[in-house]
Amino acid sequence: MPAVFNDYVAIAMGGTGTPIPSTSYLDAVNTLYIQHIAPGAIAKALFTPEQLYPITGVKSLPFQTSAQEGLKILDISIWNEINAGNHVTVFGYSQSPVIASLEMQHFISLGPNAPDPSQINFILTGNEMNPNGGILARIPGLNVASLGLPFYGATPDNPYYTTTYTLEYDGFADFPRYPLNVLSDVNAVFGILTVHRTYPDLTPEQIASATLLPTEGPTTGTYYMIRTENLPLLDPVRAIPVIGEPLAALVQPDLKVLVNLGYGDPNYGYSTSPANVPTPFGLFPDVSLQVVADALVAGTHQGINDFGAALPTALSTTPQIAPLEFPPYVQSVLPPAPPPMPATPINIANTLASVVSTGYSVLLPTADIGLGFVTSLPAYNLTLFLSQLAQGDLRAAIELPLAATFGLGALGGMIEFIAVMEAAAEIAQDLQSLYL
Repeated sequence: MPAVFNDYVAIAMGGTGTPIPSTSYLDAVNTLYIQHIAPGAIAKALFTPEQLYPITGVKSLPFQTSAQEGLKILDISIWNEINAGNHVTVFGYSQSPVIASLEMQHFISLGPNAPDPSQINFILTGNEMNPNGGILARIPGLNVASLGLPFYGATPDNPYYTTTYTLEYDGFADFPRYPLNVLSDVNAVFGILTVHRTYPDLTPEQIASATLLPTEGPTTGTYYMIRTENLPLLDPVRAIPVIGEPLAALVQPDLKVLVNLGYGDPNYGYSTSPANVPTPFGLFPDVSLQVVADALVAGTHQGINDFGAALPTALSTTPQIAPLEFPPYVQSVLPPAPPPMPATPINIANTLASVVSTGYSVLLPTADIGLGFVTSLPAYNLTLFLSQLAQGDLRAAIELPLAATFGLGALGGMIEFIAVMEAAAEIAQDLQSLYL
């Protein structure tokens, strides 16, 4: 006999930089995801810290502390609903799927005292712990202590029903399987800055047309991939007036082949192996040179055709120079701008002091990132080396640490870039607040 519940409730958490989900965010994710999976559920916003030093500021909580605090809050909220006789759907985006994944691990550890799978299910978007693609599962076992950034591993694929949506090229949830591919790494970083933030802004058509990914063995997880038309790596090229779009159209087909090889197949910007199987980084994809050559030849022809199709429109359109803007992800984690104030001597002095303080604050995360590279990474690489050497694989003992270094290098570079861009944006906000 199916369980009877008093109500069906959905607990919705925000993403990094959004501790309190806004009404517009709650409405969007409720329409796009929650009602699609749990029709009739009553959506409620839940506060969680959602901080990530240094991306959300040099004075913000480290990722591990933020996630653990969020876990405590989510656990209390879930048990309150279950004890009230309600069925619970947990929705997470960006950092909050990590919180949800840690909660699943906690439930599993409770054994017979855990909630029954009929009482709760999960909807995860942009999950950094995706078993096959999440950056925290791609480099398992690493812990960058100087940043408070443990790589937790993979979201459990049993026993709780979990639906996961991932955007292609989202570098947090769809990180390359073969990080020696630098183009793929850089594209993933651009994907973090642009693609990752768009989950609440998708259309119902995009959700409905998502690709169901293959799984292996018994699992209560369902995994969807939402294709991304354009490479994030080419966004700066597209921003060039007049010629940007045609140039991007010309090189994108071949560039996609090269970027996609970082995932294992020149046709897909994600790993096509089972989505529920934890899949760490590897060395090189098992793709023949002939397949790559054929794909590049076809891409060249397509690029020439696409260039020819895009050029007339570009030349006939009045050139418009877009205003300089910071990357969308940087904008999403910025603190509120200070209110406008007259440029009095006191206000000018205070603003300049704030500018200087913000400028030198970047030195701390830079030092912490550097410390991670000279402490945590060598220790991790040594563990990899000895493990592979013990298995008699000298080549892997040399190449796997190299791949890990490339993967962490891309992540560290992204964190540093966002920290610098955020500081620059805060300085711009401070200066713009003054008026004559």
